[in-house]
Amino acid sequence: MNQFNNIFLFIFIVVFTSTFAQKKTLKAKIATQKITIDGILNESAWNEAPVATDFIMFQPDNGKAISSDKKTDVRVLYDNEAIYISAKMFDNEPKKILKEITQRDIVGTADVFGVFLNGFNDGQQDFQFFVSASGVQIDRLATEDGEVTPDNNNQDFSWDSIWDSEVQITDFGWTVEMRIPYAALRFPKDKVQTWGINFFTPGVP
Repeated sequence: MNQFNNIFLFIFIVVFTSTFAQKKTLKAKIATQKITIDGILNESAWNEAPVATDFIMFQPDNGKAISSDKKTDVRVLYDNEAIYISAKMFDNEPKKILKEITQRDIVGTADVFGVFLNGFNDGQQDFQFFVSASGVQIDRLATEDGEVTPDNNNQDFSWDSIWDSEVQITDFGWTVEMRIPYAALRFPKDKVQTWGINFFTPGVP
C-alpha cells in the first residue's frame, strides 16, 4: 500500500464565516499513532497538531470575537485513510450544556459542533458533518447558497455517509473527536491538497 502521508500534504483554508470574510491557513498534521475515536483527546499526536482558535461569531453578533470562557480549539490530523478532527469547546457553565438525544440528522435541543469540508476549495459544495453534545450525528451536502445551520429545512439531509465520532462532557465544557474517511469526500489528485474548511458551534451572547 502506498503511504498517503508520503504523497499528499494537506493545507486547509480556514474561513471564519462573517461579513468580514476572514481567512486563515491551517496545515494538517500527519497522525503519528493510531487515533482512537472516543472523545478523549489523550493521543500525543493531537498535541503536535497546529490549533485553529480565535474564532468569531456568526450569530447573533456577526464579527464579534468569542470570549475566552466560550472559546473553541480545533486540530486536524490525517493518515492513509481518513481525516481526523478534534475540538475542545470551553464552557464556563458545563452543567448547562444542552444534550437532548435524538435520531440521526435531528439536532433537537443540543449544543453542536460542525465541520464543513470542500476538497476543491471552490466554494461550490461542502460536505458538512455535525455532532451534538449527546453524540448524535448530522451530515449533509450543501451548496454555496445554503444557510449555515445544522437544522436548515431548506437543505437535503438524504445524503448519509459512514464516519465515526464520539463526544465527552468535561469539567471545562465538552470535546469531540471525528474520523471522516476519504471515501466520504471528493477532492482532486494533486500532490498538495488545499481544501476549504470551516467550523461551526452555536453562537453565544
